[in-house]
Amino acid sequence: MVSEKQLTLLYVESYVLLTTLVIAFLTVFGSWRRRSHSLKLKYSIWASYLLSTYLINYTMGLMKSVTFHDEFFAVWATFLIMFLGSPDCISAYSLEDSEHRKRHNLELFLQYFWLGWLIVVHSNKPKLMIPLYLIYFLSLRRTGDRAEALELASKSYGLVRNTKLVADFMEVESNKEGDGADPTCMKGYKYLVKGEKKAMVKVKAPHYYMQFETTDGHKVITIDMIWQCKGRLLSSAGDPDGRLKDICLSYALYRLLCRRFAKYSFSESSQLMTWNFVRYGLLSKGDDHERAFRVIELELGFLYDLFYTKYPVLFAKGLPLLRNFELILVISIGCWAVAPILINYQRREGPRLGALVTGVILVAILFMEIVQLFVVNFSDWAKVQWLCYYVKKPLWHNKCIEMIIRVICHKNLLKPWDRKLAQYSLLESFSHNPSVLLYNRCTSPYIDKPRSGLKLSAHVTLPMGVKKAIIHSLKTNGQRLTNGVVSLQRNGVNVLSWACELPTQTHVIMVWHIATSLCELNLSSQVIVTGEQVNEQRESEDFIVATKLSKYCAYLVAFAPRLLPDHPYITEFIFDHVVVEAREKLKGCEKSICQKMFNLCKDDRKKRISEKMLTLGKEVGDQEIIVKGAKLAKYLIETIKNNELRWRILAELWAEMMLFVAPSDDETAHAEHLAMGGEFVTHLWALLSHAGILKRDSAQDV
Repeated sequence: MVSEKQLTLLYVESYVLLTTLVIAFLTVFGSWRRRSHSLKLKYSIWASYLLSTYLINYTMGLMKSVTFHDEFFAVWATFLIMFLGSPDCISAYSLEDSEHRKRHNLELFLQYFWLGWLIVVHSNKPKLMIPLYLIYFLSLRRTGDRAEALELASKSYGLVRNTKLVADFMEVESNKEGDGADPTCMKGYKYLVKGEKKAMVKVKAPHYYMQFETTDGHKVITIDMIWQCKGRLLSSAGDPDGRLKDICLSYALYRLLCRRFAKYSFSESSQLMTWNFVRYGLLSKGDDHERAFRVIELELGFLYDLFYTKYPVLFAKGLPLLRNFELILVISIGCWAVAPILINYQRREGPRLGALVTGVILVAILFMEIVQLFVVNFSDWAKVQWLCYYVKKPLWHNKCIEMIIRVICHKNLLKPWDRKLAQYSLLESFSHNPSVLLYNRCTSPYIDKPRSGLKLSAHVTLPMGVKKAIIHSLKTNGQRLTNGVVSLQRNGVNVLSWACELPTQTHVIMVWHIATSLCELNLSSQVIVTGEQVNEQRESEDFIVATKLSKYCAYLVAFAPRLLPDHPYITEFIFDHVVVEAREKLKGCEKSICQKMFNLCKDDRKKRISEKMLTLGKEVGDQEIIVKGAKLAKYLIETIKNNELRWRILAELWAEMMLFVAPSDDETAHAEHLAMGGEFVTHLWALLSHAGILKRDSAQDV
């Protein structure tokens, strides 16, 4: 018969195993969080993140409540606490975690207090207490790193303090003459990368800016120094496509972008050299759309790491050599602590799982440490640090060091972004209703009920043509942002400008989205005789750009209104009423939507609308968005007979509109979406920021 003691031990052992597996999952798969739109993975990581702390607290509570002593309890409790601070890839799950860091630190203090008590109570042998206390202090340092990471990411504390140096540095640099700046070789671009130290920083009156006092032995690394490096590794022969230099450029841009989150001004935004940096630097060649988005992807990866990981702390003082040494230290001390207990294990009476549980913990630690060893040392942060050392130390300009840096920098363990575009189609999803079984009165206190008509279409891989079209629009229009009017004028269809001059940008997006969707449906329903031409048109680059951007903008309206210009609730409110309109107008015609929509456009017999009235937009002035979209589609299809021309007009309009909606003052919304896989509009927001385009109303012709 199993005794009460054995049942208690089995209960504790089960929770120790469960906690170990949960934290191991969090450590290993946390690195994939920002790179994937998979809801299953995100919910799994979220559950692991929440459960890890609660499971540790509950398990330690069980250990404290028992009436007998067991050496395994002290070992397990020590390892569990060490696990809590181990994950480098996820220090926080949401931005609120950083702002609530004091509560987190208090919880850790209490856990360490009880851990110290458990070690004293359950291990009265010095041979066991010494290694356990060594692990105790080692885990203190790790959890200290997590607390410091939360502090760095706090927008109300650490971020504003650490970003002021960059803000002041750029404020001083922006006051200097930039006439000789050359964006093709980064001459004159003093974008800060690495190398600053507290001893080098002085505060000077009258503006009390933080400034550098550099010497020959201590210099900060700026972007122009990276491009002027004489080493072969960064030369045109060693780095022909500039990918190594661009890693440092992404890091410098990330530091500049942090000023937007800390609410510092972009002092250089009004300078011509800032626009030239993007126009004639990042986009100097015909195919540089790939390079521009590659640089921004990496930049946003650094930004994600600032808010949600421990990497900024690990690389704050150079390469994390101590972190690498901990792999050997943790395993060695762990074996030192566990070996005596396992040797005496056979002398104990009764069935025990203690050896199995301890073995699982040791294997989990070893596996987690090895995974993190590779991820940390091949991360983008490590690459930046190696390259800055290479630029700063001429002695490193030798084949051996260059080979090491090349291996590290050309090894990408994880992609920075999965390059996906979310899609939503109103005409396909307006009739969708949330499941009553999942969303009802019983579940409402715990789960927010989705609004009607919200059904995501399948994500699509970001097409190359979309990047080309947007960069072409940026080059063509310069710093002048419009929501499609300029592209309509350029293509000779200024008659449609009324659809870009509606009360809100939400109106504009939904009207053009409905029109684009109807043009797509009409193309699909054309007679079989012209099937080959239709298929060819559907595979054209303009068709892909127009349809994918149309559905992406509709997705932003439906699912991410904070990333758009209008007030989020106004956007939601308008969208909900458009869904109601669609249900009323299209009730019972799911398979003949196109014809039903065109029937809405029939002219009233008593009133014939002239072309002049259409030009002024008077015909549709008081009508619903769903009708306006139908009339716009009818005009596009009946007046512009050439399919190729029609899709080119729509593609250029949507590319222009994407740039128009990208500027935003809601930096928090962009940071939150980074934790959910990232949004394409965030990449455009960052790109325009570095081009000096911060707001639509301040954009100017160049």
